[in-house]
Formats: sequence, structure tokens, C-alpha cells
Amino acid sequence: MQALIFVASLMAAIVLVLDADATLAPVRPSELALSRQASVVAAVSAKPSHQLVGIGASGAWWSDPAYALGRRDRHRIGQLLYGRHGLELSQFRFNIGGGGVGVTTWWKAPPTWYQPNGSLNFARDSRAVYFLRQAANHGVGDLVGFVNSAPPAFTSNHQSCGGTLLASAIPAYALELAETVRGIRTHFGVKLTYLSPMNEPVGSQASCHQEGMAVPISERGPLVVALHRDLVHLAPWCHVIADESAFVANGFLVDTPKWMSYPGASNAVAALTYHGYDYPDPATLRDVHRLARQLHHQVWASEICCHTPVGFAYQYDPTMISGIWLADTIYNDLMVAQASAFDWWLALSPDLGCNPASDPTCFRDINALGRNDGLIYFDLSGGSNGDRRLYLTKRYWVMANFSRYLRPGARLYPVATSDPRVKVLAAREGDKEVVIAINRTPVGSPPTPLIVEFPASRHRLVADYTVETSFRHSLTPLTNPTVSGSVVATLSHSFSVTTYVFTRVKK
Repeated sequence: MQALIFVASLMAAIVLVLDADATLAPVRPSELALSRQASVVAAVSAKPSHQLVGIGASGAWWSDPAYALGRRDRHRIGQLLYGRHGLELSQFRFNIGGGGVGVTTWWKAPPTWYQPNGSLNFARDSRAVYFLRQAANHGVGDLVGFVNSAPPAFTSNHQSCGGTLLASAIPAYALELAETVRGIRTHFGVKLTYLSPMNEPVGSQASCHQEGMAVPISERGPLVVALHRDLVHLAPWCHVIADESAFVANGFLVDTPKWMSYPGASNAVAALTYHGYDYPDPATLRDVHRLARQLHHQVWASEICCHTPVGFAYQYDPTMISGIWLADTIYNDLMVAQASAFDWWLALSPDLGCNPASDPTCFRDINALGRNDGLIYFDLSGGSNGDRRLYLTKRYWVMANFSRYLRPGARLYPVATSDPRVKVLAAREGDKEVVIAINRTPVGSPPTPLIVEFPASRHRLVADYTVETSFRHSLTPLTNPTVSGSVVATLSHSFSVTTYVFTRVKK
């Protein structure tokens, strides 16, 4: 813990320097020379690599304490997540609770609808359902159900954590899930479009701070086949995704070919899903893309959070240091792994690591006691102590640079750049062209000239608007670039994400 506190203190000091627009460290002459070259050239491919399904976040765990903030703030949460001036998320991951039996953290112990007699009681977990319906009412196209633990009747230790899915329970568990999807539509008027029956199946969350269950590789194929069969009969609008491995290199890449070899598994799964908690490098993500092509499936990056200077660990960092990491992560998942969907872990989190009721400005600073698991934060006790503020991080604004402008159905185009410190992606949807540039030049570097070159076309581009997120800006409108065949722009700030939106018109 002392080591983490030291890291947090060091990072907080760095933030103070960055906010003062000074340098992190002396800029080497070679870096300055590269920064002052004529321009960074970004060449857009003539062919799209794949199509976007959606960008979203999870509603797990936070529904009870967030609901307690009151009606006004519940409404604001909806606007921040789905509104035209918010993230405009196109996916929402809804946690189907496993009952919370044995879980020691109260807000991570959702009830289950499954009853001992085999019936379903949809009167439970009404606050989580409120936020599910909120997403549906805002027109979120993909509502994804996922399970951390099956109900205790189906686990080896009859708890919602620390156990293993019983192989003998697979038929009953699959049927229960299909009936749950049908019941959500019948009782709440909401259609789940995808369903994940297991989450990080290697681990069971044996510490029981949250729900979890292990699902052996030998059970994963039979489970997705049984679930697909029951969904076809009871809820044909819903499709199976799997297996949500926690790690890519020693999880998804190794395990997926094994369980997908089970007869019928390939036809039962709509998308292969992974979590990136080993923070995979580009070479590993290229392996993800190759595997997905070999298996003839699209792939989704369905959960990530909690990155710190030492990897996965406790830390709360609302600054652009964490924001630029998120930008890199989204880019790598979408453009290197060629994932068709990107989902952040928690849309909201109370894991601030400090008490804003007693220290109203603590949410601005890095600390070692919180977690980088949310886009928006709130006081866990806000419903009772009156602190009903919602705290937005730079991760929130970086996410908006992508989620607001990359819409479902958009075709994504690879972009090659002449400077590896500047990453660019392009997308096209209808008559709209979107270009997103991530600038990782050293803090203190001069502005970076950028030329974006498009393949020859019968259309020309008209610049609509430009927004930037950086240390100083949060999705702030900027002057549009010049368009004369190519797009001529300037990335004004280091550690920034800039989104350009154009309209394509005939010449």
C-alpha cells in the first residue's frame, strides 16, 4: 500500500506540472526535431477493415447507490450517458444478478430473479431495471445482458462467488437465462439483443468481494449451444456472445479455439468477446484479429478498466494521463484487433478513494485508494449525506470523442501515419466522414501539423466541426481544418484526442 501511495503522490505531482503546461521531462533533441518536421502525414486506406457494432459501458453494481441520489440526478445520468450532449453510448451492458450470496460488498451483490422453485420473480432488482429501461428509452440499440454468476442453485458451492458452474446444471441454467430474456421483454418492454452467460470464466472471485463463477473450458461449448437453442425458441431476437476471458494472451487466444471446437458452438455464437486486463500489446491484438478471421467471427472488446502505472491496481486518476491511455486502448482494440465493439467497464463508480463530502475538491486529484473503473464518479453515500454531484473524468470526455461520433454501422478505415506518436482512424457512415487523431507527442512540444490524405473520390469533404480533449480542453470546439483535396490541420496540444467531422458532397 505504501508503494501505491508513493506512485499516486508522484503522479499527482506530475499532474500539477502538466496543468501548468510545463514538461514532464526534458524533451530530447531528436524528439524536438521530429516534432518540428513539416507535417505528420496520415494516409487513409481505400478499403474499410470492418464495421462498427457499438461503443458502450456497463451498468453493473452502481444502480442502487446511484438511484438513491434522487430523481433529478437519475435524469442527469441518462443525459450524460446517452444524450446528444453526453456520450451517446450505443451499447449498454446490463448485469443479470446471481443473488449476491456470499458476497461481502453490499453494492456488488445484485439479487437474482431465479427462485428456489424454478420460477422468476421480476419484482426484484427494480433499480437496476430502471437504468436498463433508461438506456432503452434513450434509443440505445444494443442492450447486452451479462452474468457474473449463475444463481446459487447452479454453482458448486451454492453461492454467487467462489464456485464453479455445475456441468449437470447447464441445461437448467441455459433455460433460466432464456426465460429471463423473454421475461425482461414481457415485464419491462425491453429487448436484450445479446447475452453473455459467463464472465471471466477462469476465475471464481474466491475472495467474494463481488460475484463470480468459474466455467471450465469443457463446459463453455455445451453452455453456449444450450443457450442458443433455448433463445431460438423463447427469445429469438437475442444472440449469444462469449466467453469474456479476462486476459487475451493466456486466456482468449488459448481457450477460444478449444471451446469453439465443440459441435455447434460456432453457429451458436454471434461474437467472440475478450477483456483486456493483461493490457495486450499490438502484436497480441493482431493475433486476436487473426484468430477471429480463422474462426469466421467478429470480435468484441467487451470490458476494460483500472490501468495504473504498475498495471491493474488500485488508483483513482481523473486526469488526461488516464485519458490518453484510454484513447490508445480504444484505438488498439478497434483498429489493431479490429474489434467491432468496445465496451468500458463501469459507466459510473463510487470508488473515488476520498470523501468529497469532507473534501469537496478531492475528486480532482490522483489518489491510491480509489479505482480507475468509472467514467463518471459519485459519492457512495450521496443519497444520505446530500452530496449528489456527478464527477466527470477525462476518460469520460475521451470516450465521448469516440462514442459520440463513431456510430453503429460506420465503416472503419485503417490510417497509416508518418509519426508513430500520432495515431489516426477514419470512419464513414452515410455522407459523414469522421477522423480521430490521438497525439502523444511529448508535453511541451510545439503544435503538430497534420495532413490527412484520402483516396481519390468523386466526393469532396466539407468540414462540419472539430472537438478536442486534452489537459486543458474537454470536447471543446476548435477551428475547423482546411480542406483542399487533403485535410490540413494542426494538433495544438500534446496528449490530446481531436475529432473532425465532415460531410461528403459530390464534386
